[in-house]
Amino acid sequence: MSQPFDVIVVGAGTAGVPAAVAAAERGLHVALVEAAGDIGGTLVLSGGSISAAGTPMQNAAGVEDSTDKHFADALRINHGTGDHVLLRAWIDRAAGMIDWLLDHGWTCTPFEPVFAPEHDLYTTPRTYRSTEQGFSLIGAYRNALAPLVDSGKIEIFLNTRVRDLIVEDGVAKGVIATCGDATVELHGRAVILTTGGFSGSADHWQKIHGINPLRYHIDTVVGDGMDMATAAGGATWYEDTLLPSFGGTRNLNAPASAWMHSVINPLVRPPWEIYVNSDGDRFMPEDEGIIDQRERAIMRQPGWTFWVIYDEKARRESPALFKWEPEQLEELFAGQDTDYVRADSIADMALRCGLPVDRLNATIDLYNRGQAVGSDMLRRQHMPSPVAEGPFYAVRHYGFSICCYPGIRVDHDLRVVDREGRPIAGLYAAGEAIGIGFLGHGFLSGGIVSSAVTLGLRLGREVLA
Repeated sequence: MSQPFDVIVVGAGTAGVPAAVAAAERGLHVALVEAAGDIGGTLVLSGGSISAAGTPMQNAAGVEDSTDKHFADALRINHGTGDHVLLRAWIDRAAGMIDWLLDHGWTCTPFEPVFAPEHDLYTTPRTYRSTEQGFSLIGAYRNALAPLVDSGKIEIFLNTRVRDLIVEDGVAKGVIATCGDATVELHGRAVILTTGGFSGSADHWQKIHGINPLRYHIDTVVGDGMDMATAAGGATWYEDTLLPSFGGTRNLNAPASAWMHSVINPLVRPPWEIYVNSDGDRFMPEDEGIIDQRERAIMRQPGWTFWVIYDEKARRESPALFKWEPEQLEELFAGQDTDYVRADSIADMALRCGLPVDRLNATIDLYNRGQAVGSDMLRRQHMPSPVAEGPFYAVRHYGFSICCYPGIRVDHDLRVVDREGRPIAGLYAAGEAIGIGFLGHGFLSGGIVSSAVTLGLRLGREVLA
């Protein structure tokens, strides 16, 4: 089967749907091709936080903000890294993107800007929490797509995985995909790769970073866009940039991934626990408030893993560490899962965790001595109680990935480029397919989703202009 289009968008996720909609609204005939059975991509996993400066929500709340302030905040948080031109291109257009989402029924709750303590804080509240997390955006996307699909301006191909680009004389002119046993050949004047990153591919992780951490991912996001772009002569970038999220636990329903099941952020819940690595040593002040420092600390630990250790008094008196119901937590400690250990003695706990007994005993003794006099060797400030009352508890936590920093290299017009920086005619990319490295070596609150939607819209409005 062969069909002609103006634009072929590969991936109906965070950046792909806005690109397709914006292009179709200009009168272009668009094919939107998605490997999964529905639109949305990784938005089904996303918290749906979005950041932007100069929005209706800020104006209604009396918050004074500007794109200059947003840009300065971004450079402070990412330590001046990333691609400043693309970073600015997102920030300058983000408020307009919010207007576009609102026009299509997106809602946030509360309807005001907030600070987001899961990442290092902006100086101004400019993060917006989607009402139903990523599904709020998917709902807005359905509203935007419906009239364009009904009019025939957009044709959606679900359960259709693009395998190859059609490149003739150095120009991208279409794609070859499979849908079940059928081969689908789509021709167009431009191809936009919005396939997401490579989170679902252990091979890509091993090849690029030399590790295979726990990952929060969907199975259709496996680096297809990067593979197709490089096969067509395109380059990649930010392979040396990497930062995990801090303190996930294994997702009990999907052992290959992890998520935040514990309240381990000291800005939300000051810790009663201590953290020890596989050597039985503490490796950071547990109440370190700079999120970037916490994330980099876990990268220095073997396997990006550590044990959160506490005693019966902490279990009884501290604010809840886990988001699970007490009955579910009890099942974990009473079961066979080796990530959840309860023991009557520190020595027994160490043995069951695979930690050196003498070293762990010394670590806990040293912490307790400092706690008794209010002077911790690692300069921890919040020390409400020693680790002294049995039974003792240990839960393995991880640094884990929710996104990919490397991706397809693009120029400032989002054209895919080769190693010399020369654009490949007709080939574009946006969203996590280009990686989040251009945002800098750090996490900007609401930046991943916001930049993907914004730059997707930009591509749809400019491609084949």
